[in-house]
Amino acid sequence: MSTPALETYLARLYTDDVLRAAFLLDPHAQALLHGLSPQEAEAMAAIDRVGLQMAAASYRAKRSAHGSRATPAQPWWRRLLAAWT
Repeated sequence: MSTPALETYLARLYTDDVLRAAFLLDPHAQALLHGLSPQEAEAMAAIDRVGLQMAAASYRAKRSAHGSRATPAQPWWRRLLAAWT
């Protein structure tokens, strides 16, 4: 069963390099430290570490790609108005 605390912690592991590094050193203790239940901490200790690192790298690349725009995307109606003027 997935709890909000578990989902939040997992999302942070994907996006926070420092938190992920600490987790990888001692997964069970870090999970408990961040408010997960003993059962959730056991499950987190068994996580696929390579998969976690790969997913984090993938999310980082996606964030970089979306954040590299020179100008923010305009709403469709502004682009339409710009094309007519």
